Amino acid sequence: MRIARSHLRDGPLKVLEPSVGDGAFLGQLALLMPDDKHVAIDIDEHVVGSLRQERRSWPPATQLISKDFLCYACESIAAGEPRFDLIIGNPPFIRKHNFSGTFKASVARLAELTGASLPALKNSWAAFLLASSRLVTDNGVVAFVLPYELITVSYGQQMLAEMAKVFLCIDLFISDEKAFPTIDQDAIVFVGRRTAPDRQGLYVHRVKTMSSLDGAVRHKLTAVVGRSLSLELNAFLIDPAVMPMLRRAQEVASKFVDLARSAPGIVTAANDFFILREADVEANGLQNHVLPILKKQSIIDRSPVFSWRDFEALSKRDPCKLLHIKGDFDSLHADVQRYIKKGAEAGFSDRYKCRGRKNWYEVRLVPPAAGFFFKRSHGYPRICVNEAGIYTTDTAYGIHPREGYTMRGICYSFYNSLTMLFAETNGRFYGGGVLELSPNELKDLPIVYHEPTDDEFESFLAVHRKAGNDAGPILDYGDRWLASHPLMRDLDVAALRKAWAAVRAHRLRHSNRPKMEV
Repeated sequence: MRIARSHLRDGPLKVLEPSVGDGAFLGQLALLMPDDKHVAIDIDEHVVGSLRQERRSWPPATQLISKDFLCYACESIAAGEPRFDLIIGNPPFIRKHNFSGTFKASVARLAELTGASLPALKNSWAAFLLASSRLVTDNGVVAFVLPYELITVSYGQQMLAEMAKVFLCIDLFISDEKAFPTIDQDAIVFVGRRTAPDRQGLYVHRVKTMSSLDGAVRHKLTAVVGRSLSLELNAFLIDPAVMPMLRRAQEVASKFVDLARSAPGIVTAANDFFILREADVEANGLQNHVLPILKKQSIIDRSPVFSWRDFEALSKRDPCKLLHIKGDFDSLHADVQRYIKKGAEAGFSDRYKCRGRKNWYEVRLVPPAAGFFFKRSHGYPRICVNEAGIYTTDTAYGIHPREGYTMRGICYSFYNSLTMLFAETNGRFYGGGVLELSPNELKDLPIVYHEPTDDEFESFLAVHRKAGNDAGPILDYGDRWLASHPLMRDLDVAALRKAWAAVRAHRLRHSNRPKMEV
């Protein structure tokens, strides 16, 4: 609050808190800005009623409004009024699929009024930020606590780029410690200024903790038209001297999409019903109606090649038989009918994706791919050669090499500090420090391709077999051949490895799991 206030002229000022909640911000504003006019909005009538009963705790000139903020904002934007010198708060974090009908209509109306892309408003915080940017005065400030996904997911970066058109200066405060220690959601502080005589542009301020923004180390971001902001938004974690090398590597290396196409695996909508253990298959007489499938990453070992022998060992201990049924109910074997009835009685037939099928128990197959990439990881991302030719669920993307490339070569080329670093910067992380790459983030991943000889690939496999949970030996091996590649002659692999470790450690500050565990 002090930082936001320091960028404003002397009063009287108009201040808006668009989602007042329990009044935490409003109480502090009463101490910092007691003589200014305040408008506090919340959709919950009971919350606003409670705040009215505690009026003595708030600034004297406080107007409390019980209303959907986006509805209020759309009315104000359409009318050209009102406008505020400071808009501050912690907007709600609600994903699009949880929007109410009324809220969804308000988001659509906001997109229409502002000309913004509706797909960019996938979360309520993005809509609150966009609306606030249109309600602030020409000399005003917007200061919000926002989720970390502002800088990690594509729609967040899209919104950040949109805000850079509105605010001459944007400061993002990011903590070395988890912002909210007791919950999985991480956060940053966004401060946008419409006027900024001292400096302009987009800045990341690295602080030790969100409880105090003093002593921040400031980094200015270098934005390049046509290039993702992902690397630049992680630059505050990386030695500045390394950044030119990374930008060059990003430009000269191929992208993953140049080597292969990817496709999500099978969506069952109810893995507990459709993916069975061998014993359950036999007990229900379903032996003729199952296919081999890999359910999730955690149940396989860490070899980059998944063989049929691996699958046979897996099938003895884990669910890995996909129920594959085709045909109308009356045409099916009695054993299959009995199992389907059990599933319907358990409520599986009522699940959203099951209801959308002609027969709820018919799962659409996605053919096995030459390899698979697990979209979520912990220690480091994984890609495997699918030597067994098995199916995968949508926890993985099937990898189909393009002409001129092999799955073995793609796998060999994946495990090095360059690709691992960009997996960290391109991806996003969730509670517990889990890293995820969306299909588009995987496609954009820089990768230097090398087709290994048989001896090279065997050495590569031997390193993986011995490494266990430790990424160190795996990256040592990959970095050695990478440094000798013609495209990477100027690559400082030691600095690259250090950058990967720093970005990864920032993600894993959320986790209590062993740092090298996948």
